[in-house]
Amino acid sequence: MVDYYNDEEELDSVDDEDDRSFRGRDSEEDTEDASETDLAKHDEDDYVEIKEQMYQDKLASLKRQLQQLQEEQVERNYIKEKKAAVKEFDDKKVELKENLIAELEEKKKMIENEKLTMELTGDSMEVKPIMTRKLRRRPNDPVPIPDKRRKPAPDILHVNS
Repeated sequence: MVDYYNDEEELDSVDDEDDRSFRGRDSEEDTEDASETDLAKHDEDDYVEIKEQMYQDKLASLKRQLQQLQEEQVERNYIKEKKAAVKEFDDKKVELKENLIAELEEKKKMIENEKLTMELTGDSMEVKPIMTRKLRRRPNDPVPIPDKRRKPAPDILHVNS
């Protein structure tokens, strides 16, 4: 081994030189690595930022879409309820008309039946004067004036259909 290494000092100086050049290279590489790391971190930060922005945009878009769908659903429900209310109103109106017509028809028949029974009995329509008993007159009472009563006209109902 002595052949390869003649002098210990020479070996030490070479080692020191190698160490210095290696350290110099190390610091250059460290600088490059650091700048690459900074760039990588910067790129990673940009990537995260872009990804976050895309997420926020997508979230906002979905929220708008949800809001729009909810509004459309409310509008459809409103239209459906309005149609149901109009239909119910029309049905009730028809039912009330039919009830009124049936009621009027029934009253008309009752009146016609009463009229027929009155015609059959004849004089029952005429109002007969009530016979009053004649009592003797008192001396201070004035002379009664005879009432001129007319026969009242029968009530006539006209029903137009």
